[in-house]
Amino acid sequence: MPKPPAPPRIAILGCGPIGLEAALYARSLDLPVTVYDSGQVAEHVNRWGHVTMFTPFGQTATTLGLETLRRENPKRDFPAEGNTITGREWRECYLVPLAESAALKDSLQLQTTVLTVGRTGWRKTDSPDPAKPLSPFRLLVRTAQGQERFDTADVILDCTGSYSRPNWAGDAGIPAAGEIAARPQLSYWNDDILGAKKQHYANKSVILIGGGYSAATTIANLATLAEQEQSTWAIWLTHADRGGGPLPRVPNDPFRDRDKLAARANNLACRCDGNLEYHPQTNVEELISHGPDKGFRVAGTVNGKPMSWEVDRVIANVGYRPDLTVCQELRVAEPTGDFLTGEPNYYVLGMKSAGRKSSFLLCDGYEQVRRAFALIAGKKQLDLYSRKAA
Repeated sequence: MPKPPAPPRIAILGCGPIGLEAALYARSLDLPVTVYDSGQVAEHVNRWGHVTMFTPFGQTATTLGLETLRRENPKRDFPAEGNTITGREWRECYLVPLAESAALKDSLQLQTTVLTVGRTGWRKTDSPDPAKPLSPFRLLVRTAQGQERFDTADVILDCTGSYSRPNWAGDAGIPAAGEIAARPQLSYWNDDILGAKKQHYANKSVILIGGGYSAATTIANLATLAEQEQSTWAIWLTHADRGGGPLPRVPNDPFRDRDKLAARANNLACRCDGNLEYHPQTNVEELISHGPDKGFRVAGTVNGKPMSWEVDRVIANVGYRPDLTVCQELRVAEPTGDFLTGEPNYYVLGMKSAGRKSSFLLCDGYEQVRRAFALIAGKKQLDLYSRKAA
């Protein structure tokens, strides 16, 4: 009787929400899996954790995850399905307990960085040979102690997200003049303006660049800060001019908090009160830092006319892009919305799969996990989410 093939060895890059979910799916199928992360569990979530999520808790947790946690502690409390909670609350009540569960804790290698991935005995310049089986992936790994080693895997699930690689603030998607040098002094993230970073922004002049929901969150918080600290001044620059405000309103938006945020941001932009200026149709051409905590010069065009500002702080909420450095020796195309990459058995799941789009939702990532494992297992109808959590 022929020996059954060994199950595929799965390497998951990133211990965020989608990486944890993929690992749990693999363990539920008795597949060998290792999760690598250069930091801690859901570290990016922790960075924006002061922000209240649009998605209610019932859509941020899966039946598989809830089942796992309730099996270990039937009395564990969770937020109500319809409640919206902060990212930090979600991390503490769901993601960290999942990582610490018996199902996953032995699979995690935290503070362990996958530096690059290739294929054993193969180079990117080699011509593919359909007659030969694919060689396994070869991972160069560095531990927290700086020691390097090679690990092997048959399947890679890249769940590293894109939060660590913000877009540039300049016109045409490239850096503004001076932006590369200024980057360490800029913020490209959702800073906790009303909490941990309040003193950094209070009574300062602040330019905000960007026209999405992250920028809307920032401008709403700056407006609130200006009510408390009345020398605070915000200048909001967006590329587009939609008329009626920078944020599109989603008809019958299923996420009420998202719609409320868009309405408030648009109202602030149109009224231009609360120590706020709003300039649509702006292209940023120059972003010069005068040195750490010494302010910035920002210059560009507003509706085709040159303008410049001298300010204390700059926040560029201009979105993120995938970092493909780790797989540059593979034939992985830049993601544009699909988890398939062109490289067999190398899948990009989660926010990173959306490329530069910002409309990705957690439910999209969970569906990608289901579809990826249906491919890995060779069972098109495989769906571990089809049963209800106990």
